[in-house]
Amino acid sequence: MSQGILYVVGAGLAGLAAAVAAAKAGTRVVLFEAAGHAGGRCRSFRDDRLDRVIDNGSHLVLGANRTALAYAHAIGGHEAMVAGEPAFPFVDIATGARWSVSPKRLPAGLGEILKVLGLPWISKGQTVAGRMGKSRSFRRLWQPMCEAIMNTAPEEASASMFAWTMRRALLGGASALVPYTFPLGLSAAFVAPALATLSMFGAEIHFRRRLTAVTATELVFEEQTIALRPEDRVILALPPWALESVLPDAAPPTMPTRPIVNAHFRLAAPPLLPGGGAFLGMVNSTSHWIFVRDDVLSITVSAADALADRPNDDIAALLWEEVARALGTPNAPIPPVRILKERRATLAHDCATIGRRPGAATGHPHLFLAGDWIDTPWPCTIEAAISSGLAAARLALGQKSLTFTG
Repeated sequence: MSQGILYVVGAGLAGLAAAVAAAKAGTRVVLFEAAGHAGGRCRSFRDDRLDRVIDNGSHLVLGANRTALAYAHAIGGHEAMVAGEPAFPFVDIATGARWSVSPKRLPAGLGEILKVLGLPWISKGQTVAGRMGKSRSFRRLWQPMCEAIMNTAPEEASASMFAWTMRRALLGGASALVPYTFPLGLSAAFVAPALATLSMFGAEIHFRRRLTAVTATELVFEEQTIALRPEDRVILALPPWALESVLPDAAPPTMPTRPIVNAHFRLAAPPLLPGGGAFLGMVNSTSHWIFVRDDVLSITVSAADALADRPNDDIAALLWEEVARALGTPNAPIPPVRILKERRATLAHDCATIGRRPGAATGHPHLFLAGDWIDTPWPCTIEAAISSGLAAARLALGQKSLTFTG
């Protein structure tokens, strides 16, 4: 790519990652976003009801997420991240039992661990529940890990993809299970410093620009049409449902998605979770994870099909009752709350769906795709989004060794 412009459409993490990698390599970058803000499904905003900055979804990044961490370091976002001890506390809402999972204290025997890592082999179409459902540690470990990582019930989640992620976590060395949290919010780590970096390297950034069509010679937005020269390249960092309308021949067949529901409660004072950490896993409950940031307590429910259509007041009451029990304050009144429903948070990570994901290349030599749903070994996560952006930038620029450092 010589003297061409790289147009990136979509300023979620995939688009931001592609733009940062290209801009730092000396390419002229023009970034477009249909919304009035960047970050997509991974961003922070100030909520008027709570009068606090909250994330549209709570996330953890692990040390095993090497590409996401490299991106954060390249833009300076790592300064807004806090590394914790590699320990994952849990509570069983049904029995009150508490335990912690760490590299030195896995509640599973060697046989289970080898099996979850994919040894001796995984049969085609096997699900996580089909492979691990009868193991002693299924409810205490493998089920919550599957739901958290893959946002898909174990009964349908791909055992092969789950094994790949477990190998990265359990065989990745001492640092692989280090959890990183975001005391200032996701945007402070992944979005705001990326926009600042792009501006510093001369990139153009345009918000409220919705793409309506793309051809071999034009990018057509609602407000303008941009002529593409032979040396220009385009990365479409769009979700699959948006891609269908602008480039139907590159869009995959309709793929099922799964929702995530988050509840953010503002408490009278910062709560203390069991173990004193910033997060807590919950089993035998509707709630899956609790995250604490100052006086805001956030609940995440993955694969939340059963909640997505329920009234917000019912969801708040149900989740707060579980949280109050976990905190040892049963019958506490419901504090101010904001419920957020991400109805298409990720793909369904069943074997059929992940087998239909397209790669970054399209049938057009100047046009590439990025997004957490693109075909990579990772499920739809922060790591997948950022990795896909870097991969698309490498293809667009013709630089196989491109990194976030230029």
